[in-house]
Amino acid sequence: MQAVLSFRNFSFRYKSQSQATLSDIHLDIYKGEKIWIAGPSGSGKSTLAHCINGLIPFSYGGEISGQLLINDQEAAKLTIFERSHQVGTILQNPDAQFVGLTVGEDVAFQMENEARSQEEMKVKVISALELVRMEDYEGKSPHELSGGQKQSVSLAGVLSTQADILLFDEPLANLDPMSGMRTMELIDEIHRKSGKTVIIIEHRVEDVLSKPVDRIIIMNDGKICATGTPDELLRSGSYRNMG
Repeated sequence: MQAVLSFRNFSFRYKSQSQATLSDIHLDIYKGEKIWIAGPSGSGKSTLAHCINGLIPFSYGGEISGQLLINDQEAAKLTIFERSHQVGTILQNPDAQFVGLTVGEDVAFQMENEARSQEEMKVKVISALELVRMEDYEGKSPHELSGGQKQSVSLAGVLSTQADILLFDEPLANLDPMSGMRTMELIDEIHRKSGKTVIIIEHRVEDVLSKPVDRIIIMNDGKICATGTPDELLRSGSYRNMG
């Protein structure tokens, strides 16, 4: 099986801190997997996500040791633009990602940066909006939408790009229970239909496990303390460290 992300003896320390936030991470994530990264607050989950999508080191500086490979390429040698071609990120606050005046413009933004043709962009925008059931909102302002609808538009934006790895950083944090369940259904549907690798970082255990995941990776104190299928972790008792 092909690994799309590989951490080897990977550690990271923020500039402002004396101790490493991530220590000795060894992890392979494979093409097409749906992964949930769990653990208590301060366990290093979001820092790991920032290493994957390039916010570390491009926005948050610090000391990195070890190796991170993305599709067999040294992550340290990739620009933030090159990283965005491979990893699409959906944040907990969709408002922070909106740049277009309309839903359609926002979904097309990354493709405009890639200098795609107008015809190609239109086809991909409609296709992505249909997949998240937001095609009727193409001409609306993103700021008129509900929290769940905004999250769907953010997802359409990354689906319209080349990225084969989708990283969800606490996508349910600002959603009510019904919108949260709808978002998890949508993520599951996207995973099944697209074959993309999906990585979810989220505290809401019941919502995440309402749909199948291939593996759970549990972090604590900046290290990976357990990894396995939901059944394996339930049998071992490791699930107690999930939240």
